[in-house]
Amino acid sequence: MKKLLSALGLVSLLSGAALAGCDGGGGGGGSSTPSIVVASEDLAAGGAYVSYVNNVGNCSQGCDKLAKGDLILEVDGQPVTSSKDLRNSKIATGSPVKLKVWKKDTKATVEVELVATPSDKLPPLKEAPPFWTVGAAELDRAPQWARRTLFGHPSQATMLVSVDGGILSGRDLVGKKRLIVFWDIATREEQAQAVDFMQVLQKAQGDLNARGIDIYFAQVQFPNNDRQRPWNDSALRDFAKTHGLADLAPIPMYRFPNPTEYNAAKEVGLEGASTYIQYLRAAPSIVLLNDDGVIVWHSEGITTPPADSPLANRPNLYTIITAVEFAVANL
Repeated sequence: MKKLLSALGLVSLLSGAALAGCDGGGGGGGSSTPSIVVASEDLAAGGAYVSYVNNVGNCSQGCDKLAKGDLILEVDGQPVTSSKDLRNSKIATGSPVKLKVWKKDTKATVEVELVATPSDKLPPLKEAPPFWTVGAAELDRAPQWARRTLFGHPSQATMLVSVDGGILSGRDLVGKKRLIVFWDIATREEQAQAVDFMQVLQKAQGDLNARGIDIYFAQVQFPNNDRQRPWNDSALRDFAKTHGLADLAPIPMYRFPNPTEYNAAKEVGLEGASTYIQYLRAAPSIVLLNDDGVIVWHSEGITTPPADSPLANRPNLYTIITAVEFAVANL
């Protein structure tokens, strides 16, 4: 990341304490600050956080005892700290497995006997687990301002169109690390924010790609935008050419499908009818997904930097650079 900061002409950036201690509001579309959906106290018991229970018939016993927000502490007496501790080879064997689970609703620890097999009913995913999880400690690394509505969810239903051709669905996002920026053009301020984000991501692209992190820069019309229709592919390519850094490779650019392109069969994910666009309230919105497809960062709008930050007067840069640093260090 030093290369990125040097390229931006900045000194060494943000301390961990500064990240965790600031909960600046989302600016973006002028919306009020959204609520925090997963607080640190929800993760304090440790274990693996249940992001989604896969209700497709591959769990004959026990899955009805699990819910989003529960923490799986042990499998057959062995401590659990991450999703890797819950591989199908350990839990989805067709034989009974005993789980120790901290229940979010009752704040009590219970035992659950699970009988499950991997599912083949979520194409293109193969051998999908009976539930998706993320390590509680891993999830708790995000600053408070990056715990908005999608935080802790698995990859949700979406359909995005590449300006260079091709369609991306929510299930396509599972299996690799992703940094997605959803941005809008309702105001000149939002367009300026998009320029800052795009240029930082161009400079960070090498570092991110070296860590196996793909970038998606997606222009969508946010629900609070009733003044400016989305741009088409030509306009988006012109935007990137005009405002991008000519000496660096462009970043992959996407947009929401127009009415003639939209195909509900392509808008698939792990949350049924729940789509990304339903949960995007303040532009720009940054989403980071780990390689299990679980969202470990969701920020909205522009965050106010700490007063002692070297970017105290550059909130746009602070917001996107903090997300990039988090991705490189934690994805």
